[in-house]
Amino acid sequence: MDNKKLTPMKFLPDAAEMPWGSVEYLLADLGFVDSMAGEGWLGGNTLSDIMQTYLERVVGETSFEWYGTQFPVMVKRLKVRGRTSLHVNPDDENAEQRYDSFGKTAIWYVESAGPSARLYLGFKRPVSAEAFYRACQDGSVESLLHSVKPKAGECYLVSPGLVHAAQDVTLLEMAEASELWFRLHDWGSRERELHLEEAFDLVNLNAWKKADTAVGASLVTEQFTFHELPLTQALQSRREPEDSFFVYVCERGGLQLQADGASYALKAGEVLLVPAEVSEFTLLPTAPDTLLLELRMDPRPSEDLVSAPVEEL
Repeated sequence: MDNKKLTPMKFLPDAAEMPWGSVEYLLADLGFVDSMAGEGWLGGNTLSDIMQTYLERVVGETSFEWYGTQFPVMVKRLKVRGRTSLHVNPDDENAEQRYDSFGKTAIWYVESAGPSARLYLGFKRPVSAEAFYRACQDGSVESLLHSVKPKAGECYLVSPGLVHAAQDVTLLEMAEASELWFRLHDWGSRERELHLEEAFDLVNLNAWKKADTAVGASLVTEQFTFHELPLTQALQSRREPEDSFFVYVCERGGLQLQADGASYALKAGEVLLVPAEVSEFTLLPTAPDTLLLELRMDPRPSEDLVSAPVEEL
């Protein structure tokens, strides 16, 4: 069975209630969350088991050399009905040195925004370490924070060191496979542990810049590449060499992915993992106005991200 070619895979979601709303892990290999394949010949196997068995056949050689047997990215949906605490993520270097873990670079894709929706991202202006620490202690930190009123379809890069929080919004988070983060402030609540002293030196105290936290439909980081694909016609994969998996999230409409003579349906809200071993496939929309989000591991120029139109099917 180990020699049988891998196929595109869908996984069962894993949801949990939070003080501010709920989180739904759609694809994750984190230990405490281990997504289970829901169909196909690998149905019933967890993502970590699949990685342990098939290694670079799942993720590609480059990703396997860096991340080993851990699947390198995760996808989760945050339904924020209140306001999350103020967090900061470490970078890979600090996370490895201090905690023997991966850091966390993340993308927030806004799926919907309520009437009081806000994203808190960095600072309005440069702040001193003393001023930030004092504001976290006396409850005035919000006055220092840069915030935006998000709209559905916007995309934000949450880089390591950027203080961040969300309010009244549904976000699709695509990130490195790490839940190493630190709570700096909790808006007056004393129910959850704070990590201000532990993570204080990780905070980027400079003013927020749009260039630092990119907003757009295509984002390239050192860890992965994200692209938004309005799927109005059939698209065929084009990649040489085959050294990256693909993760597809259907945001709107529906599609079929055709590979090796088989079809795999994907409807709104679902996630599909296309292993690196699946070298050729076609994306065929089955509903008008289909919108697809693509995540892959090999950063490349944006013109190399979009698949080529199929001339004949």
